[in-house]
Amino acid sequence: MANAPHVANLLQSADGHCRKGDFVKLEKPPANGFKMPVRKGAAIQPQDADAILLKLYRGLSRDKLELAAIDQNKRIDELTNRDDTTTNTGNGLPDLIDAADFLAAPIAPPPELIAGILHLGSKLVLGGGSKSYKTWVLLDLAISVATGADWIGRTTAQGKVLFVNFEIQPHAWQRRIKEVAHAKKVEISTGMIHLWNLRGHAADFKKLIPKIIERCRAENFALIILDPIYKLYGGTDENAAGDVAELLNSLENMATETGAAIAFGAHFAKGNAAGKEAIDRISGSGVFARDPDSLLIFTKHEDDSAFVVEPILRNFAPVEPFGVRWEFPLMHPDDDLDPAKLKKVGGRKPEHLPADLLEILPAEGMESAEWQTKAKSEGISRATFFRLLKALKKAGKIHAEAETGKWQPNLKHESA
Repeated sequence: MANAPHVANLLQSADGHCRKGDFVKLEKPPANGFKMPVRKGAAIQPQDADAILLKLYRGLSRDKLELAAIDQNKRIDELTNRDDTTTNTGNGLPDLIDAADFLAAPIAPPPELIAGILHLGSKLVLGGGSKSYKTWVLLDLAISVATGADWIGRTTAQGKVLFVNFEIQPHAWQRRIKEVAHAKKVEISTGMIHLWNLRGHAADFKKLIPKIIERCRAENFALIILDPIYKLYGGTDENAAGDVAELLNSLENMATETGAAIAFGAHFAKGNAAGKEAIDRISGSGVFARDPDSLLIFTKHEDDSAFVVEPILRNFAPVEPFGVRWEFPLMHPDDDLDPAKLKKVGGRKPEHLPADLLEILPAEGMESAEWQTKAKSEGISRATFFRLLKALKKAGKIHAEAETGKWQPNLKHESA
């Protein structure tokens, strides 16, 4: 065993990266041919390989770990030298994976960077109209994550942040950072936040994103914020699905290569935002709203300086819309705001009222998901469902059964 390769080489290929979708099999498996899946797209550094291997193969002797390293080196040689039509070797895509092998070892979800909203390595979009303070809110997010402070009522996991600023001039940018940190009562220490002030240096994302990735690869950032995103468009047509998909794919590659969550703001189309579904308010191609893992849509409320935040989440349980109020220089949660009261242009009447939602709730009650499905069949959108639900609760017209969790009407209100 003296000449066996060090286990730090187990998950390393010749270029220092894991082979996507590959599996490692021990020559002497610990339990019935147990296989270890390599995390898709991961780049595992040599100094981390020991800890990862020991975690996955806890209790194995050093000899067995070194046998695993020998076996993996053979596997790498096989993958490097073979050329057949059953694999994707050579085209940069992962191999096919048998579902039984994929399910053999549990895969833990990534850490939550924003509780209930965003995982590490995922993409977040903040959508909002003109004068919705998107850059201020993103700066608040950056400082919150860097210091581990709450952000619009949500806890964050502390981590190093990169803010790529394409728009704000240095003197104004410095003032904004000081004002937000002071308002949050936090101190920004060395190493918490890195700023990349690229005003005047914006370029097509095809040129700039690879440079950002190269600069950030070894920095271990938890969060990278790009603001404003349109400065990366170059020749991109924001109304062309193919162009926008290419841009967002490059941001996904950034998340994969750096391990960081990626966040940016997107502006609303012109017109009455309140008259549209939340996911359709963002300007340009619908890919902007449908590609990210998490969206937070900020729409103006009837009250001045107030907004309704509508979360649209791929990997978390649904979160009901909630109100926030702008008090310079921060957005603060405001539970007194009614999320149903979005600011409308021209006094347009709402298409659905709380009574419409109550009418489809049977006397024996209904679970939330079933009720929402029935509402959708009646033309009531998800966002409208939650607004009307909150209005019914506030009016005391419904209640949730403690044992079953079903929503039930309060019969005394049925004649109202």
